[in-house]
Amino acid sequence: MRDLPVEIINVVVQNVSSATDLLQLRSLNKAYRDLITPIAFSKLHVKNSIQSAQNFQQIIAAPNLATHVREVVYDSREDECFQFPPQNIEIEDMLEVAELEEALTEAFCAIDALPRLDCVSASFWPSFISHSGVEIPESPFWFADRQLTVIHAIYHAMKKSRMTSLSLNNVVMMPPSRYDFVSSLTNSPLSHLSLSVVPNADISAWSGSKDINGSLGALLPLSNGTLKSLELRSPQGPYHSLETRLSSFHYPSLQSLVLENIVFDPTPSSDGVEEFVIRQKSCLQQLELRSCASYVANPSFDTRLWSNIWQRWAAELTSLRKLVVDGDSGYVVLDAEWGYVTYKPISTITAESDLSGLRMFQDAIASACNVVA
Repeated sequence: MRDLPVEIINVVVQNVSSATDLLQLRSLNKAYRDLITPIAFSKLHVKNSIQSAQNFQQIIAAPNLATHVREVVYDSREDECFQFPPQNIEIEDMLEVAELEEALTEAFCAIDALPRLDCVSASFWPSFISHSGVEIPESPFWFADRQLTVIHAIYHAMKKSRMTSLSLNNVVMMPPSRYDFVSSLTNSPLSHLSLSVVPNADISAWSGSKDINGSLGALLPLSNGTLKSLELRSPQGPYHSLETRLSSFHYPSLQSLVLENIVFDPTPSSDGVEEFVIRQKSCLQQLELRSCASYVANPSFDTRLWSNIWQRWAAELTSLRKLVVDGDSGYVVLDAEWGYVTYKPISTITAESDLSGLRMFQDAIASACNVVA
């Protein structure tokens, strides 16, 4: 294989997907190295281990490799469902935990040295790989502290980085004061941001509190004209913060907004999700709502009905061209034992009115599309 023509080598390389196989081929000779290097180093997978973080630092420090990096993926674990470990976890080697945080901080603070970096995706899991190669569960405290450290490092690097896309997964939203570093990023380069948070139920089981979840706004970039796509998700269950704090965010270039399992406040306010959506109306063309719900704070008082939300959005979101409503847009209450659960005593009249309002909203979008066509 060493003496094959370059054209054939190129065909071979294009049909190899395994990173390990690519690196082995790269070591054969200069022709393979020249062809494979841009492919093998375009997407870097960083594991949650000291060795992997240090390897990442070495690639960043090597200009001949760093120039090819377009995407960085931290601790991706396919087909794994997030779950906190038991509370009584004891870490045997606290020095190794501290060394891991230091290595990750140094690595992610340095990603602004990757001249062609476009995308960063960071997933957080409550375990790490030890020096001996064993997966070690972390206490919730160390897990939350580590993710805060990594996120801080990424936002620090964004002050100089050209990256345009950021995805943060399995985030435990802490009090807003823990994210003061976000406001220091005055010129966000992001055109796409995806934020996936740990749901209320899991946080409650860990902390014993039903209202620890911080505001989603704590990790949103300051208002700017660069952001075009935003995803706010809670894939494993409802997410609601008693202090939503979205009033200061306006993205006049936002074209796509995805909300998944996000709980709307019981009354419209400038801080709430409903008003936040309307504030992005100038360019918003696509809106996706997946299993979102309206919070019933007190069944004895009026609830913010979906029929009213649909009606208001139909009148305000005149630039919208695509609406995806997946799952039941229903209602939830805060149960003392189970956290946010479905509120079932919704009358047939209310359900029918909600459905009718949604259809009218969809019809208004279809009519607008026909006019444009």
